[in-house]
Amino acid sequence: MQQWGDSSIPTNGWSMAGLSAAGVPVSDQSAMQLSAVWACVRILSTAVSGLPMVAMRQRGAVTEPVPDQPTIVADPFGGANDLRYLSRRAGFQQLAVSVGMRGNGYGLILSRDYLYRPSRVAVVHPDRVKVDWGDDGARTYQVDRQPVPASDMIHLMGMCLPGEPTAMSPIAYARHCIGLGLAAEQFGGHFFSQGAHLSGVITVEGDLDKQRARQMKEAFEASHSGLSNAHAIGVLSGGAKWQSISVTPDDAQFLGTRAAATLDIAMLYGIPPHMLGQVDRTTSWGSGIEQQGIGFLAYTLEPWIGIYEDAWSAMLPRGSTAKMDTTALQRTDTAGRYAAYTQARTSGVLTINEARAKENLPPVKGGDDIFAPLNSAHSGATDAPAEPMPPGE
Repeated sequence: MQQWGDSSIPTNGWSMAGLSAAGVPVSDQSAMQLSAVWACVRILSTAVSGLPMVAMRQRGAVTEPVPDQPTIVADPFGGANDLRYLSRRAGFQQLAVSVGMRGNGYGLILSRDYLYRPSRVAVVHPDRVKVDWGDDGARTYQVDRQPVPASDMIHLMGMCLPGEPTAMSPIAYARHCIGLGLAAEQFGGHFFSQGAHLSGVITVEGDLDKQRARQMKEAFEASHSGLSNAHAIGVLSGGAKWQSISVTPDDAQFLGTRAAATLDIAMLYGIPPHMLGQVDRTTSWGSGIEQQGIGFLAYTLEPWIGIYEDAWSAMLPRGSTAKMDTTALQRTDTAGRYAAYTQARTSGVLTINEARAKENLPPVKGGDDIFAPLNSAHSGATDAPAEPMPPGE
């Protein structure tokens, strides 16, 4: 396996050698030191990896879950009952981080079942993978410089240029924007540690030669520079006076530069600014948390979800597709959810047990009759409340 340092250059995507326009080197590792980039990648990877995936099949005009979920969907990385491997959530998150940083996520199929269907996958670092076009127009893959059949590779791709075998790296294409944010961070660090501007002057009566002036300056800096000496009490003798020169970070456009960099990174990843702490401005994502969450799901997460669904559907039998359940992201408050269940129950969309399942409640006897009126009881029923069905029924 090739080893890369902190300034490693992605093998799949633009080369990021050299400096950004702000004079700061940008790589996938240094970009994550910018809090806005870290937050965007974290939000996307945790949101996508937390969604349940279910194998669905078409049965006439109805789409229903597959009774026995395939292993590649239920436990694709083998960590459900074996801590040596990744859990489904951890594996999906690593793939999402790879796509968010490099534009490409890779998985290697390690085992197949008796029907030769994929049953376990391992996440592969993008630096270990080389992708190219073959003579037949299909992608060819190498892992650690060894050829690997394309049928054994899972390739998640972000936005891609026409005719290219790999997707574009967000970090590579936005390196100037990220470099500006990193430069602002470094400026802020120097501002508070050493002072980025002249903070004041010492005035004395009479003239001082260069040696005495330098000694007074160095002695004062030794006692009052740095964070450890903040708020220290100073004593000046010999008629010397201290005159402060106030230059705030806001006057130096430090705060404005940081805010602009955060908005640029949010735009790059399609994250609502309020999710990155930018709450000092109005948003077009909706008037409430629920509407903003729906907007985030529709305009940001939906393309990411489609990447996973397409890749996993290709590993399922013909007629089956993989679907990620986004119900949890659309949950409203308790009163709003129950009102929606009542409407769905009245219109015959959900049964009692289906609504209870959405609330992680056990089914009840008679709760599977979708045609039963909402305010009536089944014939032969007593006044006693419905009891949960015993396991297995």
